[in-house]
Amino acid sequence: MRFCARSASRVPEALIARGVQMALDASLCAIALLAAYELRFDGAVPATHRQVMWALLLLLPVVRPLLMLALGAYDAIWRFFNIRDAAVFAVSASPVSIVLLSVRYFLAARSGGTVVPASVVVIEFGLYLALGAAIRIFRRVTWEASRPAEMRRYRALLVGREATLSQAVRQAADSSEIELVGLLAPEAKLQGLRIGGVPVMERPAALGRLLVSHRIDLVLIADAGREWIAETVATASEFGTDVRLLPSAASVVRGEVRVWGKATPESAIARANLDEGAVTPSHPHARVVENFSDRVVLITGAGGSIGSELARQVATLPIASLVLLDRDENSIFELSNELAAGARQDERPARVTALVGDIRDAAHVRSIFEQYRPHIVLHAAAYKHVPLMESNACEAVMNNVTGSRLAARAAVNFGAERFVMISTDKAVRPSSIMGATKRIAEMLVSAEGQKQKTGDIAPTRVASVRFGNVVGSRGSVVPIFLRQIAAGGPLTITDEHMTRYFMTIPEAAQLVLQAASLASQGDIYMLDMGNAVKITALAHKLIELSGLRPEKDIKIQFVGARPGEKVAEQLWHTEADVQATEFPRVFAVKAEATPAALNAAIEALEMAAQARNEAAVVEGLRRMPIGFVQLQTKAAAAGAQSPSAFVN
Repeated sequence: MRFCARSASRVPEALIARGVQMALDASLCAIALLAAYELRFDGAVPATHRQVMWALLLLLPVVRPLLMLALGAYDAIWRFFNIRDAAVFAVSASPVSIVLLSVRYFLAARSGGTVVPASVVVIEFGLYLALGAAIRIFRRVTWEASRPAEMRRYRALLVGREATLSQAVRQAADSSEIELVGLLAPEAKLQGLRIGGVPVMERPAALGRLLVSHRIDLVLIADAGREWIAETVATASEFGTDVRLLPSAASVVRGEVRVWGKATPESAIARANLDEGAVTPSHPHARVVENFSDRVVLITGAGGSIGSELARQVATLPIASLVLLDRDENSIFELSNELAAGARQDERPARVTALVGDIRDAAHVRSIFEQYRPHIVLHAAAYKHVPLMESNACEAVMNNVTGSRLAARAAVNFGAERFVMISTDKAVRPSSIMGATKRIAEMLVSAEGQKQKTGDIAPTRVASVRFGNVVGSRGSVVPIFLRQIAAGGPLTITDEHMTRYFMTIPEAAQLVLQAASLASQGDIYMLDMGNAVKITALAHKLIELSGLRPEKDIKIQFVGARPGEKVAEQLWHTEADVQATEFPRVFAVKAEATPAALNAAIEALEMAAQARNEAAVVEGLRRMPIGFVQLQTKAAAAGAQSPSAFVN
């Protein structure tokens, strides 16, 4: 079969065109007629019947294909030959045999001479149907066998009712990517039977057990009710299995189901198509390649959403080695394995070192810089969740301020070429603990840059890179919305008028690497985030991308702003000096002079954080020259703990 499949895949389309199909059917007519005579007369056809046989042999192979063409038998594509096509084939082939029988009885009654035996007509028709169907089935089988074997096949379970399973089985069978393992149906009479050759294994309640025992990758729902969809999605989500709906054509026509692609974090943000030859994560800018070439790169917070994507993109550059630092051992373990597998696939050295550690541990940070001597430091380690940090101010200061100070100071002391800290738009006129600590961290980095200008220490290019929300990152609004949609809603939004700037994770990491290639001495780089997106519009779009209708299929609920949240964010101060750079989507916000008493104020703030004095930390942040005004929302005053999406 494999040889036949390979041969069939090499057959030019011209050889299976309609004219060739008619010629094949004509040949089968001749073979069927000769075989019918041989069978009727046991291999010894009388001379009187031979004349009739030769006459029919000239007539039948011409008339039958032409009549079948007129009746539409050749409109069917042979590689998709099915039962309906077989019925059309049989009906279009029968008129010739019916006419032949009629003529035979008419001539026999009138002349009494030699006529074609009725048994020959019947045998010929049966043989022709068998041969014609066989060649069409052979074409379909060889075509299906020639489809790419290397394509991954997803092991799937199909959930549905008796009325919907048959069509869904045919629909799934047409996909080369699906291996249908079994069916789940609630009807007791179906248990143990087969539909379309696929066994009905269990009732839907057994889904969880079968997902594990049969290593299922995908669950398909055959046009079931909404209560089934919610229950099936909930069970599959517990086991990390994807779910897809296979609606019937009638449901689509009636408007009960809207057909759309799968909603993803990336699909939520509409971007203009890149021009041909544009810089992408897989094709980095030449300046980035040059600056990272043969360098040791250290990434802190490498297990996070941004840190891990930075690691993926840096690993493809011609670096000397990559050092990953994070205190979450699981994320570092998974990332280092992923990078090692990618290196093997691309046939390049892995050059990755995974370290578990805390950037607040000064001795450990110093030992890492002393041992590995990184040339470039990408500092992504930070606490970022706005409402959570409102009640964890001490931890926010120790991680975002102390950790950043230790990392930046070590980079300068050990002669690193570049130090880049990942910041946030929430550092502009901060209204939250998280935003305030990141603004202080920006000021620390700027202060280090200003020291380079005075020549106090060996030159290290230091900068902060500020951008807004990253779709798809852990805890961001889009994954939360997608989980709420999968659960049947409602989508919870803090404020009807709330807007945010968004960017995809690969975009952000790519632009960070570009910013890291610039010659900065304490500047803040701002990434082009496009236009602000209204969160309500984003929710509507995600619902529609999921094939559902806002407010009809999925409700939207406004729960009130949470502690520290703004209705709208700013990318920079209105009085800031913003300049273009050589990278079109990276802008420089020139560094301001840092206050003389900054170090003393930060030292007092860190001491309060180490003493776990939350009130003193909050008061210290208010006194810092950063314009911090802590928001007190109605939701916070009421102690609201609803599971609304954190718009971080």
